Amino acid sequence: MRVIVVGAGVIGSAVALELLQRSVEVILIDSDAEGGHTSAASAGMVNPFSLTPADTPALPFYLASLQMYPDWSNTLQAISHIDIEWRQGGCVRVALSESDAQQLTASLEWIRRYEPQARRLDTRDALEWEPILNPEIHAAIYLPSEGWVNTTRLMRALHQSVKLMGVNFYKGVPALSIVCAGGRARGVRIVGDSLEGDAVVIASGAWADALTQPLGIHTPVVPVRGLILRLGDLPAPIQRILSSPVGYVTPRADGTALLGATREQAGYDLRAAAEGYAHLLHALARIAPTLLHATIQGHTVGLRPDTPDHNPYIGSVQGVEGLYLATGHAYHGILMAPATAHAIADIVLNSATQLPIEPFHPNRFTR
Repeated sequence: MRVIVVGAGVIGSAVALELLQRSVEVILIDSDAEGGHTSAASAGMVNPFSLTPADTPALPFYLASLQMYPDWSNTLQAISHIDIEWRQGGCVRVALSESDAQQLTASLEWIRRYEPQARRLDTRDALEWEPILNPEIHAAIYLPSEGWVNTTRLMRALHQSVKLMGVNFYKGVPALSIVCAGGRARGVRIVGDSLEGDAVVIASGAWADALTQPLGIHTPVVPVRGLILRLGDLPAPIQRILSSPVGYVTPRADGTALLGATREQAGYDLRAAAEGYAHLLHALARIAPTLLHATIQGHTVGLRPDTPDHNPYIGSVQGVEGLYLATGHAYHGILMAPATAHAIADIVLNSATQLPIEPFHPNRFTR
């Protein structure tokens, strides 16, 4: 069996690797010369709770993917010999106002149904754990299971792994359209050629809708611009993710940290606008003002693929046999990559998966 995966970001590359491990022939194509630009331009948080405002049907899938991370990280290192710096150091989510504190208390009630070890911290306890926090925070909760990876190393490990496993990798090759015949996906048209396959997986993030629309499939995806600043020369180390309603700080193994992230409706504009810098620095002043003395070593900009209900499309497309979607993961692509890859491989090979993908049906906006 030959499967064509369109998109070599974290989702597409993870899907390709899972299929290769199950002895499937895989063609992986990406319009970018390297592939995975948006994924690498991410803070790498593996965080089912700290950016989730309320209980959601997606949480069982988030948690399934989180539980896969230790083995997935080890597999990537065993194949590629690249450490993705998976760290399950936990997260301290802080309240910056009294209303934030009330929201944290409400969140803790549903979070404990999934993570019994989560607990509330008063201001003094939070500052003992992370002295760099703003002493004017109102409260905090500790989320012990959350973690992070180095996304640059993650993308290197994924691409190296699929190459070593024998993928046919087309870099810098845009997918122009899906080739269909007899109600079935038969391949992908590229400039000057067509690639033939038994199945096609669209994992092209914010660009997926351009491939589904000509087929009459309504899968709206919009790009949300996210700016992240890289901070060095920190005045004090950070041990955990520091999260708040206005932004977050994520540590790195080399002693730097990432400050994120904006959510800007800017179309496909990848500029790092000055207002994005202003927003993030204002957020930093509220979360951990001492870090304003750090050095801004650079920035990254990515286009997060968001959907109307903020859930991805995962599964087979009704009306086109052999066509599958794995896209629209918005801010949770890094978190959901292992489980998405597992679910798509299950469905491609066995037409079903045990993973809870019901909220992610690709045809949910046309049914």
